[in-house]
Amino acid sequence: MSAPIEVVISSDASGQMWNSCVWDLESGTSLINYKGGSTSPRGLCLLGNQYLIGAVNGKPLIHVWALQRRDQQQIKLVCPGKVTSLAVSPEGLYCVAAVAEKIHVWQVCSGRLLAVLSRHYQNISNIKFTDNGSHFVTGGDDNLVIAWSLIRVLSDTDGVSQHSEPEYVWSQHSLPITDLYVGYGGPRARVVSSSLDQTCKVFDLVSGQLLCSFVFDVSIMSISMDHTEFRLFAGGIDGNIYLVNLYGVPVQRERHIQSTDTSVTCFKGHSKQVCCLSVSLDGTKLASGSHDCSVKIWDVFSGQSIRTLSHKGAVSNILLVPTPPSIANPDLKPAISIKPFQRHLHSTQEDRGNNSDGDMLEWRIQNTSLMENICNGPDSSAAEMLNEDVEEPHLNLGAELAQTKQEVMKLKTVNRELYQFAVNEILLGSDKIS
Repeated sequence: MSAPIEVVISSDASGQMWNSCVWDLESGTSLINYKGGSTSPRGLCLLGNQYLIGAVNGKPLIHVWALQRRDQQQIKLVCPGKVTSLAVSPEGLYCVAAVAEKIHVWQVCSGRLLAVLSRHYQNISNIKFTDNGSHFVTGGDDNLVIAWSLIRVLSDTDGVSQHSEPEYVWSQHSLPITDLYVGYGGPRARVVSSSLDQTCKVFDLVSGQLLCSFVFDVSIMSISMDHTEFRLFAGGIDGNIYLVNLYGVPVQRERHIQSTDTSVTCFKGHSKQVCCLSVSLDGTKLASGSHDCSVKIWDVFSGQSIRTLSHKGAVSNILLVPTPPSIANPDLKPAISIKPFQRHLHSTQEDRGNNSDGDMLEWRIQNTSLMENICNGPDSSAAEMLNEDVEEPHLNLGAELAQTKQEVMKLKTVNRELYQFAVNEILLGSDKIS
């Protein structure tokens, strides 16, 4: 049996049967599930198409599952606090997590905490990356939508990352942000935000301008778009899903969308609020998760529900993605290594302080390669020259190190004496004269 083209990955708040489950989009059958607690809303991501990573609901932990593992072994990453939202860069190099109102940026392969950003003043509810990983966008309960440049954030790695300035701060919403969607185009993408103030707003990541606003008659809890960005899907608190044609005529800066309007396509089937949405690659199917403990698959053009995937609790996350190779072939092993996340901010000064070992290793590697090249060559005298030039520094390395330490101690002594002279003669002497 061939693997499906696309799969649905969902999680619910109960965690009774599993933490997350992978479903076949076409048949609705369960392919594989991952156990261990429950994942918080906006806290489920794919890491490099090799791992499934989820923030544990109510605990300062992140669970990591290798997609191809069938024995359900997992990695637990400890965080500084409860993670309210989670996102991973598309290539799987960086993990960005929101702990209350602060943003933590980790390097996945080393576990280093590279940045701690503080710009929101209330809990952060959403984090989304651009498709090329150059920027990420955050939204919180403080009504703010903030765009960050990942390069600028990572360039401040000397303990001042919390003072990094964002690219844009959008404050057009009047109530907390409920969901974010970042389109395609990297730094030229469009950002869509939804809020409890019954509006969805579209921003331009290049200019930072507000392009248009959509005003609904209910609060919008989740949003998504098709990959061509022709249609906007908005999940309401009333359980309805509204389809908005972004290129409808006439083009307006502010459009009012009402459920009673016959020109608006409305998907009706959920009995409670729609908390997450995801669209298939070809834009023909829509997956929606609701607090009524169900995931529905919709045909976009007819607006009809194709099938329903039952859950034991309120659905918290939905990912509709192409089938990862690890799920199709369980024999594949992950190529990305994951290290435990550090809780203290990493500084480049630590790397500079540890350069001695790295320089020694590099020196040995370079000279070992040189020795192999020369010894394998026809000129035997070159090998003798190598022994004279290379082995002698290696033998005298301990003496040079001891001499360097003595010079450092002398400099410290001179510096201490200079400081005492400045205090006794200059500062105290000026007090006596006055």
